[in-house]
Amino acid sequence: MKKNEKRVPINARLTVLSINRLSQNLIRICFSSDKTLTVNPLWIGPHLKLLFADPKTNELVFPDYDENNKIIWQDGMRQRVRTYSVRHYDVTTNQLMIDFVVHQTGIATLWAQQAKVGDQVGLVGMGAKCKFDDSNVTQRKLVLIGDISAMPTICYTIENMPKDCDVAAFIEVNDSHDVLQSLNEKQRDIHWIVRKKGEASQLMATVIHHDFMNNEQLFFWGGVESTLAQQMRHALDDKYPNLASDAIQIISYWREGCAEGEFRHRE
Repeated sequence: MKKNEKRVPINARLTVLSINRLSQNLIRICFSSDKTLTVNPLWIGPHLKLLFADPKTNELVFPDYDENNKIIWQDGMRQRVRTYSVRHYDVTTNQLMIDFVVHQTGIATLWAQQAKVGDQVGLVGMGAKCKFDDSNVTQRKLVLIGDISAMPTICYTIENMPKDCDVAAFIEVNDSHDVLQSLNEKQRDIHWIVRKKGEASQLMATVIHHDFMNNEQLFFWGGVESTLAQQMRHALDDKYPNLASDAIQIISYWREGCAEGEFRHRE
């Protein structure tokens, strides 16, 4: 989403239509929306903000907006918001699909594991940092990087990208059952890394050691853990010093030991 675009209030009520357990680490939930959503298929790495009901009252209360369409959070409301990726959107049915990564704790994980058809959650925002019709993207090879939390939006990006776009993707998952074979059928340059339990991430090393042709025409987009995101930005800057300043977009999707709101997604 371009910086000069104003935020548009959404405050949509999403209702669960179906639930599918893809693996022990992934739950796919399909929602209907009580409002028509604007989801640009050219977005790269689209995200959305979900608002969960107040656990004390079980009521879903939406925030207000000021004259500039900036959200005004009520007490305790911001702590019930979580950022997720857009996995799929059907414009004809106005249905939205979200893949939830299963963690040991967390408001979103607990909600997804207990969700049933008819349950509701709020949608208060959505967008993307960049899109395929931006000149800084269309003229370069796109390199998508992410752990399992960013895998849904990487899949969305690849499935909706222009046919003539040159792309490579590096995705690290927690188990071989998390690998999406349907993505491999897209005949794109997809690299899957299965992270063994207790071992350090191999995602950054795999990306850094990969040799790309035409190194000065690369555009990196990634979503990973906060500390790894910082390390990856520095490593890519060091390896590709001639890239344009906007050619490396690595986002802190989450932070070890912290809930959302306790860290910045961009630093």
